[in-house]
Amino acid sequence: MFNRRTLVSTFIAKASFTATVALAASNVLVVSSIQSIAAPAALAQKSGDNINARIKRQYKKIEAAQKNGQLDEQQANRLHMDVANIENRARSERQENGGELNPQQHTNIENLLNQSLNQIDTAIGLGTTVSTGANPLGANWQPGPDGAQDPEALKKKLKAQERRALRQQKQANMQAIEQQQLQYEKEMVNTLGDQKTKIEQEKEQLENVRNNSGAN
Repeated sequence: MFNRRTLVSTFIAKASFTATVALAASNVLVVSSIQSIAAPAALAQKSGDNINARIKRQYKKIEAAQKNGQLDEQQANRLHMDVANIENRARSERQENGGELNPQQHTNIENLLNQSLNQIDTAIGLGTTVSTGANPLGANWQPGPDGAQDPEALKKKLKAQERRALRQQKQANMQAIEQQQLQYEKEMVNTLGDQKTKIEQEKEQLENVRNNSGAN
């Protein structure tokens, strides 16, 4: 049989166990709550660090390209200003939002940085020159049929074509004149032949008249 002392001890043990379990559960809840509060803050901090890091990288890329001669001062200043505008916008939106960007603002800033990076890469690519070596046209380059690869050769060919066209036109004109001359001479020979025949007939008639009249 349980005496009073045993019952009291059992009750105290159960109460202690329940309190321990409750305390442990409360600690878990507290830790979970702290983690749930800290996670968004950590994520936001990581996103902000990513934005800042990208902005710094783009500044350095512009400065390096200008130093290497891939960008002139005007291009570098314009690109630098674009990145600065994005940086100012991010800073302003953080201040309005309690120090951090919301997801939509973060996405917008990332998109703007993507566009800025594309512009930087394009400007650097346009300013890049590649050595062509001893033969800038390549070892296997051959002039095209129109001479377009060499402007001077094209001009010479066009002038030669013009001279040839003029010669052909002159020859055509000469041939036309010769044809006209031949046609004229042919017509004159025929005309003179007809006139000769007529003259001889008239001469014969005149001779007959004189003979009949006794004039001879």
